[in-house]
Amino acid sequence: MNSIRGIIGFARTVAAGNFAGAARELGITPVAVSKNVQRLEQELGVRLLQRSTRKLSLTDEGRQYYDLCAGPLRELEQAQSAITEKGKAPAGTLKVTCLPPFGHNYVIPLLPAFSALYPAIEIDLHLDDAVSDMIGQGYDVGMRAGEIRDGSMIVREVAPLNFVVCAAPSYLAKYGLPVGLADLADHNCLRLGGGGRARGWFTGPDLAAAPSIAGNFVGHDIMTLVSAAVHGHGLVFAPLPLVLPLFRCGALRPVLPECVAQPARIFLHYPNRRHLPARVKVFVSFMLERLRSNADLVSDPQALLAPFLDPGPGKRAPRARRSKP
Repeated sequence: MNSIRGIIGFARTVAAGNFAGAARELGITPVAVSKNVQRLEQELGVRLLQRSTRKLSLTDEGRQYYDLCAGPLRELEQAQSAITEKGKAPAGTLKVTCLPPFGHNYVIPLLPAFSALYPAIEIDLHLDDAVSDMIGQGYDVGMRAGEIRDGSMIVREVAPLNFVVCAAPSYLAKYGLPVGLADLADHNCLRLGGGGRARGWFTGPDLAAAPSIAGNFVGHDIMTLVSAAVHGHGLVFAPLPLVLPLFRCGALRPVLPECVAQPARIFLHYPNRRHLPARVKVFVSFMLERLRSNADLVSDPQALLAPFLDPGPGKRAPRARRSKP
């Protein structure tokens, strides 16, 4: 039992970042947590945590031990939840991570209806661009775009993620409307940075020849690029579900509708567990049902774009005056 107390105290301390946070979760004092961890270290014969007056940090052995213990501890917690929740309404805290744009536009609007159905579930929503360790960081459910290769996860596809070229009406009035891929060379193309370089557009399998693009602005998240485009800085290649509301209010307009690409998919994922808590089951079922029936996510992209396209013949873009990146 002393070892189990030490392991639990150690894992909670790593997750919380300090003994005080672990103590609050466990309902004991920080001194008790510290002593339990010390006993565990003595039993193992290694130091798991480096202690200083300002912070705690994992030793190499501590990191290895935590990685080995996190999964089994979660399994024990889920096994206990499966028994205690049996016959009861789903309850408890549900920790969810989601891409910020998707969370703001599509997940948060659904939460009032979910909470009306399951008032005993507390949603702990984290809007993050990336999470490297779902289990280690204690997340129950994640929503991401792209692909996932982690075999410890159950992956449920939500919808395809189409990308479209668009710009502010003010930018198009000044520089003209591109009518073909070749016209992109005459435009300021806002690019997404990452890995030390800016990425190109049309990197999916949809288009055989990816045009060369350039511009004088690189952002490191898609919301930054979309915001720059709204303010007339250039063309942006953005997820259609994200920019549809901006088309409807007139802040952006789609261009080159024939060049819609589908380089990614939106998916929901959660750890593969034998004892899945009821709160996770109902949340996954609710979100899949509502999101898969959302017309903005599942309709044909050309049909979604049609109301916002220029009905005229189009004007070839004059050469845009811009600084080289």
